[in-house]
Amino acid sequence: MSIRAPIRVASPGSACRSGLHAQLLGYAASVRCHAYQLPASAYRQLETQILEAVATADREQLLFLLADQREELQLLSGAWRVLFAAAETEFYQYVNAERRRARMAVSPDEMSDFAALLNDPEFGATWAPVDFSLVELADSIPEDEEEADIGIVFVEESDNWLWTPPNYEIHAIAPDVYSLLEPHMRELIDEEDFHSLARLCADHCEAVVEFSPQRWKTLRQQVTEQVPELIPAISRVLTPPDDYTSMSEALRLIATPTLQPSLDAWLRVHGDGQQYALYFRDIGREAAEEEPT
Repeated sequence: MSIRAPIRVASPGSACRSGLHAQLLGYAASVRCHAYQLPASAYRQLETQILEAVATADREQLLFLLADQREELQLLSGAWRVLFAAAETEFYQYVNAERRRARMAVSPDEMSDFAALLNDPEFGATWAPVDFSLVELADSIPEDEEEADIGIVFVEESDNWLWTPPNYEIHAIAPDVYSLLEPHMRELIDEEDFHSLARLCADHCEAVVEFSPQRWKTLRQQVTEQVPELIPAISRVLTPPDDYTSMSEALRLIATPTLQPSLDAWLRVHGDGQQYALYFRDIGREAAEEEPT
């Protein structure tokens, strides 16, 4: 996979206070991200090494520097993307899609500004649809300035998730979540990073309908023979909430209890809940990512 979005990288070791930042115009990179809190004394002692490692070191080397962490929190796929986008002009970042890296460093001297961002009502309203892990992050920073004398380093998760066997799936995504994360989803589609897209959708969807390879093959045959108008929609990978009524009506025509019991059950029980965006996960796209070019 080639990286198409341009990257502007700060000089390794230059602190955020110098006004230089590593920025990616978009966030098609790693999938989940971990926030490591360090005592201020440990962060300040290692700050130069930490900032250099954020931009240049592999994950294991960076984590070695963070051995004195006192707390670790996980941010889901959409949460870190929303946070990094809001913080990109304020805190030192390095995001690289091709290398699956998503990193940010917040020094003890910047912690009050970072806490203010997390607790800003306008920002809170923006990330409300994916707020669980961001709320947890905000709550982990003590309100007392002396107790909040910490630094935080954000590091992408390992690539172990890539070894999880994939499934053919249809994901139902709530309208407010889709509105917030659509730019990130579209970017991943443009980058043909379908592994990361699947994880992003799975982290923030309302429901997932799974298909065996045979049932997915049957579904595609049914679509071709009975509702060919669905072919371009499935090929687009992602359909918006405005299309849900027509999509669900078409799917009901082929979701028989005999041939598609899981899809039939979901449409009958939950299908009329709200106007969902739909993500069609065809694992053949993910296999194509792994083929040599």
